[in-house]
Amino acid sequence: MVLEDKELIRRIQGGQTEYLNEIAGKYYDDIYYFCCYQTGSREDAYDLAQDTFLRFIKYVDHYQYRNLKGYLLTIAMNLCREYLRTPAQILSKPEPLKYQETAALPSEETLLLLDALRKLPAPQREAVLLHHFYGYKNREIAQMTGATYDAVKSRIRQGLARLKELLRQNDFT
Repeated sequence: MVLEDKELIRRIQGGQTEYLNEIAGKYYDDIYYFCCYQTGSREDAYDLAQDTFLRFIKYVDHYQYRNLKGYLLTIAMNLCREYLRTPAQILSKPEPLKYQETAALPSEETLLLLDALRKLPAPQREAVLLHHFYGYKNREIAQMTGATYDAVKSRIRQGLARLKELLRQNDFT
């Protein structure tokens, strides 16, 4: 029997913590890939995804059901922001994502897109990812990021224009 998010949360808050695994299994990939896009590092994304679920577990009793995936992405976004503000990350140049030899190798276009995404300012990258990769509407993104609706629209528009420019420089378009 597959339970809906609201019921999973109700059971977890009632002490049935075994349902935390179900939530992690359902949303882990989305959180992990979001962190990958934000940091450019699979290792750091793994740590940040784990931290996202640990933070969720810590505060699950205070969670009031709205949009669980959006809530988890908001936690991940905040953790990524903190990570990217650390002195080591500010001083280091973002590296391209490293792929394990056992994993399917990404196409050249995928690598160019990932590289271009990493070059966007963080607010634009977040807005573009949440809108185009995760399907959130502008109002939802505004609520998740704490930005105004107009700021989100602008970030998406400017981010897409910058992506197009970066990809054009690489003869991608």
